[in-house]
Amino acid sequence: MDLFISAKTALLAALISGPGFGLELIDRVQGRTNGQVKLNQGSVYPALRSLEDEGLVHSYEGEPTPERGGRPRRYYEITGEGRRVVREQESAFLALLRPAGVMP
Repeated sequence: MDLFISAKTALLAALISGPGFGLELIDRVQGRTNGQVKLNQGSVYPALRSLEDEGLVHSYEGEPTPERGGRPRRYYEITGEGRRVVREQESAFLALLRPAGVMP
């Protein structure tokens, strides 16, 4: 069964466990969903910028790394408001499943 979830929702959920950079977050989402949700770079970076504009995440530069030619990675971290949105979406999702008899 394929799961259909927005990149923004998947990224917020992945950031609950801690900060990460784009490619790491792609791997985190895929790993946590056993490969059922696959994000591509073309959707991830615009989604992260949008989440930052909405105040749900903030970004910062990490230390320069040799594998990036001395350039730093951009890390993203969920904000308190982002955590609230994740909890709200989780509650809404579970509420949708209950009436359909999918969950007890």
